[in-house]
Amino acid sequence: RQGCKEIILLGQTVNSYRYVDGDRETRLADLLEQIHDIDGIQRIKFVTNYPKDMTRRLLETVRDLPKCSPYLHVPAQSGSEEVLKRMKRGYTVADYYEMFDRIQDIMPDAAVSSDFIVGFCGETDADFQKTVEMVQRCRFKNSFIFQYSVRPGTKGADLYADDVPLEVKQRRNVELLAVQNAICQEDNLRFLGRRVEVL
Repeated sequence: RQGCKEIILLGQTVNSYRYVDGDRETRLADLLEQIHDIDGIQRIKFVTNYPKDMTRRLLETVRDLPKCSPYLHVPAQSGSEEVLKRMKRGYTVADYYEMFDRIQDIMPDAAVSSDFIVGFCGETDADFQKTVEMVQRCRFKNSFIFQYSVRPGTKGADLYADDVPLEVKQRRNVELLAVQNAICQEDNLRFLGRRVEVL
């Protein structure tokens, strides 16, 4: 009623949303449907997503609701199985690829972005190359790339030594960013000469 046209649902793992009231369970897909029915709302977005909770039902709901933005931010953090285990992410590289393939199957035109941390404790050159391969395979719309830094009080700081030299972290950051930028540049060329309608 005050003129809001866009709703953004924000949470660390927003797609894991679950609310139980007696016998009634509300998941994110249900919430999207409820918001979609509100007069005056033109756009609905949600961030950030957890790979293992990117369900078929949620993806089909986003696909089928015209007000839902076909944008999915699903952080991978690393393309290395060993690094993901040390990060205690709770999903595998295979889980991520399975999820990504599900997105491509249900929403082939979705824009998918990700987060990556380079130089996490114990990350080898081989581990890093697996991350490069993930970015190349998934061709993310965008990737937010960060160098690992110790945060006191976190499990990473308590369990592992920060053993990747700063110059290696910086080099990997620049390299992964260059890979992502090249993908963006190639993909953006497809839109030259096309009219894009913005709500």
